[in-house]
Formats: sequence, structure tokens, C-alpha cells
Amino acid sequence: MLSMLHFLTHIGLSWLVARVGRASRRDSWLVTLAGVLPDLDGAGIVWSHDAYVAAHRAVGHGALFGLALDLVGTGGLPVRYLWPVSDWGWSYRGHWVLASWPNALVMAATLLGVLGVAWRDRRVALAARPG
Repeated sequence: MLSMLHFLTHIGLSWLVARVGRASRRDSWLVTLAGVLPDLDGAGIVWSHDAYVAAHRAVGHGALFGLALDLVGTGGLPVRYLWPVSDWGWSYRGHWVLASWPNALVMAATLLGVLGVAWRDRRVALAARPG
């Protein structure tokens, strides 16, 4: 459940970046997709915990996808930026545990931001309607 909330936070943060920048609807979808694709490497959890640990923060966070924002907020698993060239991983000692108040705060702020920007966009669309 908590992993799904983190995934939704990634979707929300990516969408916020696109909408605050007032990207077009198409570009907003592309930015949101780009922000979510790296975390699809966590799908190994469907098969087993071992598959999850082997692939998560390696496949989608490696050199092919660039830097990820997961270093601090997702429980301390190393992020393997150089994968598939190297299995070396980078972790941060000050990371937050997955079920922590800072992560809950980020999730809540993301939800409020998504609702606020959606409300703003709806008001702008309604004001632009002829009528």
C-alpha cells in the first residue's frame, strides 16, 4: 500500500512540474510519463521481494534514466546510477524510512498541489469559455 502511495506521489509531482510550467495537455502527459517511467523498475515486487531488490533503483534509475529523487525518501536501498555498467549503489545515511512523517508530508503536499493546480486550470478553462 505504501509503495503505491509513493508511486502516486511520483505521478503527482511530475504532473505538478508540467502544470505549474503551464505545459500543454500533451506535454503534461509526456512530463508525467517521464517522471514515472524510472519507477516502473519496482514492478518486480509482483513476482517476489528478491526480484524487487534486484531490479528496483537499478534498471530505471541507472545511466539510461539519469539521476533520481529517491535517494533521501525511500528507505535506504542504494540507487544504482551506473547500472547496467556497474552494480555499485549510492545511499544516504540520513534517508527517511518509508513509513515516516517526512514522506507523509511530501505525499500530502503533493496531493494539495495537484488539487490546487487542477482547480486553477479549471477556473482558467471556464473563464476562457465563450458565453
